[in-house]
Amino acid sequence: MSFLHSMNARQKRIQERKLIKISIATGSLLTIWAIAVGILGDSKSIIFDALFSMVGISLSGVSLLVNNFIRKPDDDNLPFGRSQFEPFAITVQSSVIIFLCLYSLATSVIDIMNGGKTVEFGIALPYLVFSIIGCFILWLFFRKKALELKSEYVRIESTEWQLDALLSLGVLCGLSLSYFFTNTRFAYIIPYLDPVMVVIISLVFLRIPTRTFWKNIRELLQFAPDDEVEEKIHEASDQIAEKYNFLDSLVRVAKTGSSYTIEIDFLLPKSLSDMNVTDLDMIRQELYDEIKGDYKMWLTISFTTERKWMI
Repeated sequence: MSFLHSMNARQKRIQERKLIKISIATGSLLTIWAIAVGILGDSKSIIFDALFSMVGISLSGVSLLVNNFIRKPDDDNLPFGRSQFEPFAITVQSSVIIFLCLYSLATSVIDIMNGGKTVEFGIALPYLVFSIIGCFILWLFFRKKALELKSEYVRIESTEWQLDALLSLGVLCGLSLSYFFTNTRFAYIIPYLDPVMVVIISLVFLRIPTRTFWKNIRELLQFAPDDEVEEKIHEASDQIAEKYNFLDSLVRVAKTGSSYTIEIDFLLPKSLSDMNVTDLDMIRQELYDEIKGDYKMWLTISFTTERKWMI
């Protein structure tokens, strides 16, 4: 039995909350250190690193609140569940990260136009080395846990640690160049290295949160998920229709967070219009057994002899 199969939904939520708390605590310590180093070393790229970590901590806190909220049972105000709050929270996270990248990009371009700035390499070096190693280890740890839990929340945490590691690595590369260029004919480049690294890193970083933003916007707008689960549902429905000599089947699938909303309509010939409810329920159970998996479903299976009720 796999790790995921042996874990129920409640245990998964507990693990998610525990991992998010670890991420918040660790990120807070690194952020305080980064702010101090960035101010003392006058490095915009390190301050950007600190701001990125600070935003990540805030958004992790939001994830924690949303994770607690969506586990509550349905009520009169939210009769179809709370799964839509998961992609909403992740969309907000991605939007803030995109804004931070664009803001840092713009301010760094202004710095370049104003002649750049010099950074104190000696102050920044110990922080950058520790940050690269620590963030890389945490990225691998959260990535492994995200795959085990199949958790979008934990995957976002792993992405943030990955970006932190790459950001620190980029800053270190830029500052290392300034050290080697000192007292050479390339010394005039040194003031531009820090803002140029922020520009490069911001542009590289934009790809990941933009993809995450678009993926979760699609879920909020209830686009078809276009994944293996949808394919499995279509295949199982076609097999049922063929097995029982139904005329047609229509499948609608939307994914919101970790929950799938599924509506399957079967068109029966007039000769089967007298099928009793027990037989129809047996077919529903058969189809359900075929499509169930490690995900939540809001499943509706209907039978009709009139095509107009399928549309």
